[in-house]
Amino acid sequence: MSIRLVSSGSYNVRASEMAHIQDRSQKTVTCIVHFLDDTEQVFEVDKRGKAQQLLDKVFEHLELVEKDYFGLQFVDVPQVLRWLDPLKTVKKQCRIGPPFVFLFRVKFYVSDPSKLSEEYTRYHFFLQVKKDILTGKLVCAPSQAALLASYAVQSELGDYNPDEHKDGYLMGYVFIPNQTEEFERQVAEKHKQHRGQTPADAEYNFLEKAKRLEMYGVDLHNARDQSNIEIQLGVTSAGLVVFQNNVKINTFSWAKIVKISFKRKQFFIQLRREPNDTVENLIGFNMISYRSCKNLWKSCVEHHTFFRLHHPNPATKKIFSIGSKFRYSGRTEYQTLEEGKRRTKIDRTFSRSPSKRYARRTVGSVSRQAIMDEKHFNDGYRNLSKSQTFTSNSTNSQPFSRYDGGVNSHIRATLPPDYKTRSSWIETRAERSDE
Repeated sequence: MSIRLVSSGSYNVRASEMAHIQDRSQKTVTCIVHFLDDTEQVFEVDKRGKAQQLLDKVFEHLELVEKDYFGLQFVDVPQVLRWLDPLKTVKKQCRIGPPFVFLFRVKFYVSDPSKLSEEYTRYHFFLQVKKDILTGKLVCAPSQAALLASYAVQSELGDYNPDEHKDGYLMGYVFIPNQTEEFERQVAEKHKQHRGQTPADAEYNFLEKAKRLEMYGVDLHNARDQSNIEIQLGVTSAGLVVFQNNVKINTFSWAKIVKISFKRKQFFIQLRREPNDTVENLIGFNMISYRSCKNLWKSCVEHHTFFRLHHPNPATKKIFSIGSKFRYSGRTEYQTLEEGKRRTKIDRTFSRSPSKRYARRTVGSVSRQAIMDEKHFNDGYRNLSKSQTFTSNSTNSQPFSRYDGGVNSHIRATLPPDYKTRSSWIETRAERSDE
């Protein structure tokens, strides 16, 4: 008697197709980048690739040549802005998304705008500083703000024309928080004094005045001194600055700093001891969290490397190394300037995006809340092209396409060597994962 074997089989067509689609869709991640001219662009990058891939696409989109001064910021948990590390994947750094949202910003503020060889680069610096003043990040006196705003008006509207620029022609333009009609009148009076200045001239003069402001180019980090008084530590091209209530109380230049370090929430500066120096050379500050402390340390490493060194130090390959292995991986300002000297300068014409216009919410002023409420407003010039292919001469009277707007004590905050703070289990876990 023969035994007949019964066999069977099945093939799940739907599941196979879904698995194929899912595998294909997971190869890239969606990134949304908001630019300084209030436009935005969507980029698709390899989820396993380094973040440098996204940066390259952003710079290619902008056609930006002097790109080493810029970077991408993202909001981390809990509501802290961090810079995107080009040597890590986007997915590893960002915990909010997808899609992942980034802000294109100036990372290293040049000390002298004349170092920038490209007018297009200065235009982006101009947009950044103007935004810093509007959001209150860059604090300046009303008279200084009015002068800077008048240069911005000259850049956008050109020479003052009494036939076109009637009383209240600046209504809707917002330059500072809590702007008043009196401020607008001051701006209009100063605008009359800039006759003959091209947009490039006005923007250059804007940056020349802005670079003298005390808080220009300062990367601020909240901290506390040993008396538990709230202060802010600012990282600049020249060194570290200590602010209290927006007033500078101390400065530590890179030339005086020997070493910077951190341990959990504590940030330390070791200074070079002078022969007649009676003050201890180890200065400590207490930060809000471990992550904010490391962000400050990273900012110091990057600013010192970019502005003080000719080229980044190579990464050390130690088998048993303790502490963060983070090093600045981009080019330094010296390398950028040297490349600019060798590169042939190309004059080009580009479209300057008009400023957003805001409707008045209160009589005689525009509140910051009104600005925040309308931050997603899209005007008719949202998709202006970044560059055009024809060249221009900067001495031409109309080299740019313009558009009318549519709508005092030196107290050192020291911490004792045995000062310790109790870290929560969340911060400890974040520390381990970050290392």
